Amino acid sequence: MGSPIVLLIAYYFPPDNEIGAARPYRFYKYLKKLGYECHALTAAVQESNATDVESIADPFKVKTHKGIVWQVDRIILKFFWSGGLRIRWSVSAFRAGLLFLKQRKDREVIILSSAPPVSVHLVAMGLAALSRRIWIADFRDPITNASGYSAFFQRILAPGFARLILRRADFSLANTDAMLNAWRDRYPGLEGKTYVLWNGFDPEDEITTYALPERQPKVLSHVGELYGGRDIRPVLHAAARLIESGRVSHKGIIIRQIGPAEQGELPDKEFLLAAQSEGWLEIREPVPAAVARSMALDSDGLLLIQPQSAVQVPGKLFEYLRMGRPILAFVVRDSPAERILQRAGVPFECVYPEHAPEEMEQRLLSFIAMLDCRPVSYSRWFADTFDASRQVGTLDSLIRSLTGR
Repeated sequence: MGSPIVLLIAYYFPPDNEIGAARPYRFYKYLKKLGYECHALTAAVQESNATDVESIADPFKVKTHKGIVWQVDRIILKFFWSGGLRIRWSVSAFRAGLLFLKQRKDREVIILSSAPPVSVHLVAMGLAALSRRIWIADFRDPITNASGYSAFFQRILAPGFARLILRRADFSLANTDAMLNAWRDRYPGLEGKTYVLWNGFDPEDEITTYALPERQPKVLSHVGELYGGRDIRPVLHAAARLIESGRVSHKGIIIRQIGPAEQGELPDKEFLLAAQSEGWLEIREPVPAAVARSMALDSDGLLLIQPQSAVQVPGKLFEYLRMGRPILAFVVRDSPAERILQRAGVPFECVYPEHAPEEMEQRLLSFIAMLDCRPVSYSRWFADTFDASRQVGTLDSLIRSLTGR
């Protein structure tokens, strides 16, 4: 008997550059390598003619600022659910999934949904109920949005949505141990139905790192968007105090923010203008993924900004660690991100939201002192734990346990 078909429902998918596209694509890619037939339903517009990736246009993205329905979606996004529910796209995805299942009514199909947006789970739930197929729900973020801003009604509705999905799915995947523990604390009786499958990296996406020249100033880069509580202000204010006191020369470091930033995650305009005129702060526009990686590799140190969540691990951490550059992590104490750093083998320094200004300054000084032109290889533990080809082997085992293979 051959392997079952996997019907993957993922709003984000390549060629889109959103970080949320990487995990479902790794599932798709490495399950196929294990012999599974996969079919993906996604909002990402495809550049190739792959028959097993079905692109379903999202009217909210295609017909922007047009029509009453678009305005309704915008209101939902702002007041009801941050990130949006993508209702119209979900209706189309449900219809496409229903047609796919009807055409394969004699085949064994596993439904695998990867969220956010949460509506992909609602699509999968409906398909699983109507077709009586096995359903695995993958969570890249908590529905309760513990990692940052959530709209008013989301805070009210999210716990009920989470409970419903976790109860109805045959199996649910958390991407950190902290998320799994939060589930089990809030929703007793999930033992045997929930599992941790960490985020990770694609081993075929090789990063060739290299030694940097001895140079001044040292470049510290944060590559990626600042939003939803990813607040870089304490780090920048600490740097400004060190420069003002003469403990660090304004010609000794450059801090780069590469990518968009919400207004609340950056200092005020006067601070930004002064720091930029002094030459130690750069605010760069978003760049293509390949350029962003090149800029990160050319940095003496990398900044990880995740002070708003004790649950999630930023996807960029797995890329940072493979570059071998020292990492300054502004994170919650004993968070999953910090615990990964402690075992990954790459030099790092952590600062915590509760640190007094003096402690944050001292940690930043210590980090600057550890900057070295030579990259450091990550540990064997990191490779074994977060290599996507190994992780999908775990997913394969879970599917086998559900199908009795």
